[in-house]
Amino acid sequence: MNTKDLAYFDRLIKLKNFSQVAAEFGVTQPTITTAIKRLETEFGTKLFLRDRVHRDLAVTASGQQLAIHATAILKRLDLAHQEITRLTQQRTVLGLPPIIENHYFPRVAAHLQERGMLENIETLEGGSVWLRNALRDGQVDLALLGSTEPLSYKSIVAEEFDRKPFNIFVSRQHPLAARKRIYFSELRRERFVLFNNSFIHDAAFNQLARRNHFRPDVVFRARDTHIIMNLVAENVGVTYLTGLVDQQRRDVVRLELLDDEQPEFISSIAYRASHVLTPAQKQVLAVLRGTLAE
Repeated sequence: MNTKDLAYFDRLIKLKNFSQVAAEFGVTQPTITTAIKRLETEFGTKLFLRDRVHRDLAVTASGQQLAIHATAILKRLDLAHQEITRLTQQRTVLGLPPIIENHYFPRVAAHLQERGMLENIETLEGGSVWLRNALRDGQVDLALLGSTEPLSYKSIVAEEFDRKPFNIFVSRQHPLAARKRIYFSELRRERFVLFNNSFIHDAAFNQLARRNHFRPDVVFRARDTHIIMNLVAENVGVTYLTGLVDQQRRDVVRLELLDDEQPEFISSIAYRASHVLTPAQKQVLAVLRGTLAE
């Protein structure tokens, strides 16, 4: 089977137009037609039905079934291309959520620099939820991920190295700033400034909100810790962040949560189970393990 035929088929499923698919791939329309006929011969069934009157293209049940497999095959093929290309390179793409990057990466970077390896590191920043998918899809080779439960996926190897509680942060001018500890239920009437749902914080926060039986008033969501802390400092709202946050500001106060069995922020080194690490990537992994175990 020609994998190019599957690529044509996959786009035709989405676009429902032979001419548009041909133009997208820079080939003639008969090329697309012939590819679909080859697939129909291969599987012994019709994949599309044409309405000559209305010029509509309908996908058959067989076509819908093949589409599921075609998408998976093309994704795996793309991942194979990325991994094999990187086997010939010294480059390592390291996924880093912003708080983990600020807290742990400077120490890691210092050790990488000592070994002359830092210049071959490319970082990709994002929330842990988003980075977990990027790791699966081959956009990153290694990642430092946050989670509220130990990571357990067949496709990902995870090595936990730290746990920290979550805290509440309020403006120095907020009435709660005089407190050191608080129950989450006392925040029922507060406005919140939070990370968006690509960050593990969102799942942990929602868990506590459900447990305390109230729907929080979220006035703003962001992807950047500094923006969140600036808004908190201006008393736009309070926030919920991992204790990893390096809080050196005088205009923001950290409060410990007194709730029993509250979520923890678990930090782990992660990489794909199917990925054959290059010698350079193995060296980076060894530095990560050695540095983060300190």
